[in-house]
Amino acid sequence: MELHHIKEHLRLWQMNQLCARRVVRKHNTEQFGELTFCTGQVKHLKEIQALHLRLFKVPMLNWLVWLYRFRSPQLVSLALNQEGKVVGYECFMINESEVSDNILHSVYVGVDEAYQGKGVATALRSYSIRTYDFGNLTALSTVAGTHDIKALRCAQKAGYAIEKASLKPPGHYLVRHLTLGR
Repeated sequence: MELHHIKEHLRLWQMNQLCARRVVRKHNTEQFGELTFCTGQVKHLKEIQALHLRLFKVPMLNWLVWLYRFRSPQLVSLALNQEGKVVGYECFMINESEVSDNILHSVYVGVDEAYQGKGVATALRSYSIRTYDFGNLTALSTVAGTHDIKALRCAQKAGYAIEKASLKPPGHYLVRHLTLGR
């Protein structure tokens, strides 16, 4: 990796660390059938990374893995099976362009193949929305690739709406507005 990439990743990590400290989130658990939804814990990070690699054939960005080591409760939602194993995850980060608007960006969503097609991803996104609603964020955002109809429909079913086209990567920029806490 070139030096300028390392510097940029370090800068993004530092910005996300600072901003994530201020994120207000409810840390409740919810049941979805046999699954338990909960906020992230660092003890599950290796499982999340392994599931992500299995699903997408590429590892998570290193600087985000380091961020989640310190900020999992603020930035990660999990779906755990009855044995407590990770079968789904949603990971967030702060985009530089969204900091001033208090928007949190959903960067990774994944569900184990055995649980796909059962509404787990949509329910997990909805869980994340409920845990951030009435906090200090104005919205959650995500990007669905132009040809990724499953990701687009999943986000829309959870309440996200297309706000604009995204150029890099080509896709739809979706936002789910939240209610600010008092």
